[in-house]
Amino acid sequence: MIYNFDTDDKSVATAALVVYATYRSRDRKRFKVTPEMWGQIQRFIKAAAKRSKNIPQFIDQFCKKMSCDSINPKWVEVAVKGRLFQSGSDYIDIPQPDKRQFLTEVLNDVEHKQVIRHLNNETQYIVMLVRDRLETEKPLESTFKIDDDDI
Repeated sequence: MIYNFDTDDKSVATAALVVYATYRSRDRKRFKVTPEMWGQIQRFIKAAAKRSKNIPQFIDQFCKKMSCDSINPKWVEVAVKGRLFQSGSDYIDIPQPDKRQFLTEVLNDVEHKQVIRHLNNETQYIVMLVRDRLETEKPLESTFKIDDDDI
């Protein structure tokens, strides 16, 4: 498990992390949850990946489509530092240092073209990883009453 996504491939986990952080950071008033939302997100991912040579270009294009002005570092922190960490069937809250986490460290540690290739060629799988992660977090968020402002 890398970045709390159910995969052992770092480039796939990085692709899922970028999509996850963008999804969580979106303007919820402008991009609402609808029945066809995930199909739309898949199309956005493919379109942005086809036009991108590296991850920063992908993020710029994908954020525009997702109504995300900027990626909120709290969602990157949750994924990278494991604030909401699953150990077996139990969840624990790991204390975090004061430094906010941005995607820069993650992006410096991965091959950009490979991540873009995963986003373009394995879009459905990346979305499934993100959705699985969101489903896993749902009970935890409701149990501990965690919302966007708490993380």
